[in-house]
Amino acid sequence: MQLKKPPTPLRLGLMAASCALLGSPAAKAQTAADGEQPLLIDAGVLYYKEDQGRVQTIEPIVRFKKDYGDEHVLGVTLAFDSLTGGSPNGAIPSRKAQTFATPSGTSLQPVSGVPQTYTTPSGQVVAALAKVTLYSVQPALLPLDPNFHDRRIAADVSWAQPVATDTHASIAGHLSNELDFDSAAFNAALSHDFNGKNTTVSAGVNGELDAVKPIGGAPVGGSDYTQLLKNGSKSKDVVGGLLGVTQVMSRRWVAQLNYTYDKSNGYLTDPYKIVSVVDGTGTETGYRFESRPDKRTRQSLYFGNKAYVGGEVLDISYRRSKDDWGIKSDTVDGRLRIDLGNDIYLEPHARWYHQGAADFYHLYLNQSDALPAYLSADPRLADFKATTFGAKFGVGFGGNTELSLRIEQYQQKPTDTTSSLAALQGLNLNPGLKTVIVQLGWRYDY
Repeated sequence: MQLKKPPTPLRLGLMAASCALLGSPAAKAQTAADGEQPLLIDAGVLYYKEDQGRVQTIEPIVRFKKDYGDEHVLGVTLAFDSLTGGSPNGAIPSRKAQTFATPSGTSLQPVSGVPQTYTTPSGQVVAALAKVTLYSVQPALLPLDPNFHDRRIAADVSWAQPVATDTHASIAGHLSNELDFDSAAFNAALSHDFNGKNTTVSAGVNGELDAVKPIGGAPVGGSDYTQLLKNGSKSKDVVGGLLGVTQVMSRRWVAQLNYTYDKSNGYLTDPYKIVSVVDGTGTETGYRFESRPDKRTRQSLYFGNKAYVGGEVLDISYRRSKDDWGIKSDTVDGRLRIDLGNDIYLEPHARWYHQGAADFYHLYLNQSDALPAYLSADPRLADFKATTFGAKFGVGFGGNTELSLRIEQYQQKPTDTTSSLAALQGLNLNPGLKTVIVQLGWRYDY
């Protein structure tokens, strides 16, 4: 199943990082302008676990960075993800037990191992399976698909170098493979220093092509879940850009302002999500596959600051984002690096996030209402607030080796969690989640 957790695919995130690297005078000041530098190896293992028996993952990742002199820098990143656990299917809790089929199912009726084909109302045969796997969810519990699993293999390669006096360029590529998702992406960026290298302007473009291959086929958006009408594989693409400026405000303060824009086209629906349908009392009467628009435009404005305050380094930023699905979000992120001496440091981290719901988000559908053109109960499209608190502890050895440990907790609190309908009163319809994140890192100049 397609990965839906951080870190995100390359897209604007990687491009923004490239532009930030090129555009930051502070970063350049730390890079020798001439002479080949040692190979930098940065490796780590990330452990991510959600509560309520939901998704957990282990992600080993290794990065190589080589400066060949005169700021000609090669970067390579290799990552592997393995995910297991229960994934919310979009339905809400009910007063009675609920039964669902795994994504490869072709019927909600058990067939006891008897080979079966399913024929759509138009007469098309869409599947032939040895058995249909069902799972049941007990009353009052959030429906989770216990069969969720995935793995991802990803590789990123980047190159940066000067192309003229005070002008730098970078280019990067990305490939990744999941059980049901393949992605290829690229980005390119330029930056130019002026004002005595106290000001840097950056610009970049990016593109992404994805092949979406849902297990069991892509459902017909908005169709009756019990019919399990499926199509084949789908695709989508993303194009975007970034404009940024980095300014040395003083000897102790560097600020950065970025504007990003991207546009997605194609299959943007989650093929594994459904929406509950209830009657006037709140009793479940059925389900519909979710359906999202096939276009999405997103914009964001980012303001970041690094400052030397009281002998420590403070990194604080604010991001404002919006899209044409109706989602608007605000993010405040802060880190304070505290030097404890003897190459030991502590870095507390705090992050606050809030987003509004998508225009087509519905906690559930009422069967008496007309079926909307687009619908989703995905909690990631809901109105919610989220916080992250934690810290990173690092120890250096001999000037060329560092070990670090990062421990954080993420908590997501949805706004819409209850209903006035009689059969749903007292049920937590969207319980949110808590996660624990542990990352062990190793850095070495070889």
